[in-house]
Order: sequence, then structure tokens, then C-alpha cells
Amino acid sequence: MPTDTIDMRDALGIARAVRAGRLSAVEVARQALDDIGARHAQFNAISMCFDTRALEAAARIDACVRAGRDAGPLAGVPFVVKSNFDVAGYATVAGSPTRLRAPAARSDAAMVDRLVQAGAVPVAATHMDEFACGATGVNPHFGAVRLPADPSRMTGGSSSGSAAAVAAGHVPLALGSDTNGSIRAPAALCGVWAIKPTHGRLSMDGCVPYASSLDVAGGFAANLDDLCALYDALSGTSRDDSPVGHTPLRVGVLTGEFERRADAQVRRAVERASACFAQHDHVQAEPIDESVLEPIRASARLVSNFEVARRHRALLDADASHVSAHLRERIRTGLAIDDAAYADALAHRAEWQARLASLFERFDILIAPATPYVAPRFSDATVDVNGEALDPKTTLGMFTQPISFAGFPVVSAPCHAKGELPAGVQLIGRPGDERRCLDAARRLVNLDW
Repeated sequence: MPTDTIDMRDALGIARAVRAGRLSAVEVARQALDDIGARHAQFNAISMCFDTRALEAAARIDACVRAGRDAGPLAGVPFVVKSNFDVAGYATVAGSPTRLRAPAARSDAAMVDRLVQAGAVPVAATHMDEFACGATGVNPHFGAVRLPADPSRMTGGSSSGSAAAVAAGHVPLALGSDTNGSIRAPAALCGVWAIKPTHGRLSMDGCVPYASSLDVAGGFAANLDDLCALYDALSGTSRDDSPVGHTPLRVGVLTGEFERRADAQVRRAVERASACFAQHDHVQAEPIDESVLEPIRASARLVSNFEVARRHRALLDADASHVSAHLRERIRTGLAIDDAAYADALAHRAEWQARLASLFERFDILIAPATPYVAPRFSDATVDVNGEALDPKTTLGMFTQPISFAGFPVVSAPCHAKGELPAGVQLIGRPGDERRCLDAARRLVNLDW
């Protein structure tokens, strides 16, 4: 495969060519690094490149192939890493100037290591919201990550750079983390595929925590086949190769507030997904109103603030120019929450988990919008949705946060029409049922977008 035809939106194609000796892993890594260098200024997705490590790792893969050894299912596939995950030999910045002089990580984070063991090559770390505390992809210290489809618009956060790097075609795969929507919102706004597994399903060792009882590792891909391969590598399992078949699914479409507070294009995305499922499956609306969801969000915010404050309280003593006012306020708010209120919020979470789980007595998969609107412009202080002014800083994650609080697995699938800004839906499964979410997503791969 000539290097000028390397398709950075096809991880499995790259891996097949590298394993067959038709393509050099070194040339793939060089193309990824060169593309980042040439186009970084357009999108600001990348925090730092791992040039030396990437080229050395790629050379080892090429040597492995020449020796006739198995180079792994993701042989030579370049990927980027959200900068809250450790990469051996580099500081783990996590979107904060306070960590720029931190000692280099001595080993890879568990999920970075899983990808490396599968043959993938880490080429760069990505920008993110400060300590994952944000929903827009705008970092006051390192600038805004810009939407590849329209750089005047935001990507969402906090895994902003990871989503943008895949959408821009820098790399085919990216590692991210999700607490209240930090994978799914950027995936939806950038128009890429993503997975947020069940809470606790994947190791968070070597990842700077935000709110540990909610934090989840996951990732992004340009297509569903690559996303499945990414999840195989992260989880250390391989999927059943038997065809998903056309076994009818019972699909619940979350409506009520999920519909009322979504803009017209997002509603169309949900309708497109629902129509695809309706060709083979039983589809039924399941209303959930604000009276249910708003207390859930309040409890989720309380848990997040309580945990981030106790993990990062030392930041209140750091140089004022190195910690944003937003993060300082979040920490102060969390420190004011007492143990009893935190315990009440955790009890509320258990009730919500039980309520959401009960829906799976009637449904196999739930569908919900991933965001209430498409990517806002940086100049938009608010977004008008059905006459309501929504602030992106506080509402981009309003549809993802309740699902995160329950800890259920989600695949984020792009469902926009051709020529539209990206919009996505959440395919939500039972705890531990990531495979069903991925299998159900097959229904959507032939959408004309």
C-alpha cells in the first residue's frame, strides 16, 4: 500500500496491511505525526507528540512482521491518548499547567498498555478540559479545541482533543475518559463513533482521576468496525464472530425531556436512528420527564463536586494563574458538601440505577440523544432550543449525565444527515452489556451521512 494512500479512518485496514508486510508501521507513524504537525493549528487537538517513542515502537512492529511473528490485531495503528492517561516517558498534564513540570510517567496507564500490547502505536497526547472539569473543550490555559467540521465551533469536552483528532483524520483511534459525558458529547459533536463502557469495566490505573465513582475509560473511532476492535483491545476480550443476525430487539426511545429539550436537528437524528431500528425491531417511546431527571443531575453534580474537591483540594494553594476560577469554584463547592449529603446522593444513585435497570425488563436497548444541540459557535453564550436559552457550559452533558450516574454502558453513534453538522445518539445497554450496544449499532452503519 503506497504511503500516500494510507487511510487514517481505517484502523483495521492499516493493521491488515502492516501484518501482511504491504505497509510499514514506521511510515504510518510518520504520516500521522506529519499530519498533526501540518494541521495542528487548525484544530488544536494535540497537546504533545511522542515522536521518538512512536517511531521506535513502529520499527519494532516492522521487525516483528519481518520475523514472521504476530504483531497484534492493531499492528501499526496510530492512536492518541487523552492527556490524563500516563504514557511512559512523558508528563501526564491532564489539561493543567500545574502538571507541566510533573515527573515523567514511569509506565503506561493500563488502557494505554492494552492498546500497545495489541500492536497500536501511541503518537500523541490530546488537549482536554482542565482536569476533565468542563464540557466545552475550551481550556483557559491551552486554548480551545476546534470542531474539524467547522473550526468556528466547539467540540464539547472533556475528551475534546481525542474526538477531534479522529474526526480530523489525524489518527484512526483515540483513548478518552468519561465522567458525566466527556466521551459521548465530543463524539456526537465531532461525528465519530465512541464507547463509554460500564463503570468499573475497564481499569483506570494510571489515569488522573476526576470523580472516581463515575470515571470510565473508553475511546473513539471513525467507524463501527474499528470501534469494536478498539473495545476488544481495551477489554482484553474478543467478540463473538458469529453474525449479529437479525434477531429482533426491543428498543426503547427515551422521550419526555429528552425530546422536549433537544433541537430540531438532534430530534431528527433520534428519528433517523429509530427508523433504522423499526425496520427490524420493536420500537416504543419511553417518556422520562424533568421531574425525574433534574434531581438525578443534581445528585450527580454533588457526587462529582464532592469527589473532585477531595482529590484536588491542594490546587487551591497553587499559583492562581495555573488554576482557573471555574475549577477553584468547583473545588470550594465540593469542600462545602458534608458526608451526609454525599451519602444521600449515593443512595439516590442506587434508586436511579434500579429504575433504569427496570426498563431492561421491557427493552434490550435504549436510545437517547447524546447532546441537546449540535456544536455551538464559540461566540454563542447560549443556544436557543425551543425557546429556552441553554448555556453550553452547563447543558452540553444534560442528556449524558443521568446515564453516567447510573454507570450503564453506551455506544455513541453519529446519525446526522449528509450536509448537516454532526449529531449523535446514545445506544444504552444493561450493565456489562457493551457487546449488545455494539451489535445494535450495526443497524445504523448504513445511514446516509
